[in-house]
Amino acid sequence: MSPISHDDLARACAAVALPSSIAIRAWDERDYPVMRDLAAAEGWTTLRDRPADGLRAWQNAWPALVATHDNQVVAFLRGLTDGAVTLYVADLLVAPAWRGRGVATALLEVCHALYPTARFDLLSTDMAHAFYERLGYRPFPGFRKSYV
Repeated sequence: MSPISHDDLARACAAVALPSSIAIRAWDERDYPVMRDLAAAEGWTTLRDRPADGLRAWQNAWPALVATHDNQVVAFLRGLTDGAVTLYVADLLVAPAWRGRGVATALLEVCHALYPTARFDLLSTDMAHAFYERLGYRPFPGFRKSYV
C-alpha cells in the first residue's frame, strides 16, 4: 500500500499538464504483464528473467505509477522514497510509440507534486542523458553491484 492516498495522487495528477489522452494512476498487479513486455522489448532483463522478484519489487515500491492511453499501459515509473529528502527513480520507461510526447516528463512531474521537497536520483541509459539534462537533472557519480 502506498503512503499517499488516492486523493493525494489525484491532486498531483491534476497539478500536472498531462499529454493529451494520457492518464496517470497507481500501478496494479494486472498491469505487470504489459510492463514486463515493455521492459523486455527495451532489453531490460530483470522482469523477464526474474519475474517473481520483479513483481515483489513493484509491490514494495512507491511511487509506482503507470501512464495509460485508453486504459492500456504506455509507460511506467517505479520509485523509492523517504517522503522528504530523496526520491530514487528505479525505473522509467515509455513505449517507443509514445516517446517525445511528454509522458515521461508528466510521470516525473507527478512524483515531484507528490514529494515537492525530495531530490530525485536516478539511473539512466546513455540514450536518455539528453532528456534528463533538458529537464535540469545533472550527472552524478554512483556505483552498482548486482548479486544475481
